[in-house]
Amino acid sequence: VLYWMIVLNIIEVAVMALLIGLTIARVERFPVISTPAGCLFEGLTPFSAIFWTPVLIVEPIICILVLKKVFLDRQQRSELAMFLARDSLLYFLVIFMQLIGSTIVWAWYPSFINLFMPWSIALPSLLCNRLLLNMKGHFV
Repeated sequence: VLYWMIVLNIIEVAVMALLIGLTIARVERFPVISTPAGCLFEGLTPFSAIFWTPVLIVEPIICILVLKKVFLDRQQRSELAMFLARDSLLYFLVIFMQLIGSTIVWAWYPSFINLFMPWSIALPSLLCNRLLLNMKGHFV
């Protein structure tokens, strides 16, 4: 599982770097405009919305690998593994929905991307803290 995760993450980073490079190459001017309601992204093509596509492909694969490892290795399954699988599944579902929302909004309604930007920063932090606190609670 570890080797698959390493390979998938390397591929994901490479594809995302390529997509950022292609997006930057097509930018003619600075795409962020300050408005009273926040920043507005203008001048970026809908093509730049596919930036999240590698994550939308790799994250389900990693989630499936984790769940497969936990539920198929019944002899080695511990209470900690069940906590990790439960919290990983929760993390995946919430982040996956946020990424799908970001992709759709970026592609068709880029002026509303500000609705998703704070959540894309806050949700991973909140869910990772939950995971760490549950692990700590298991050992204390």
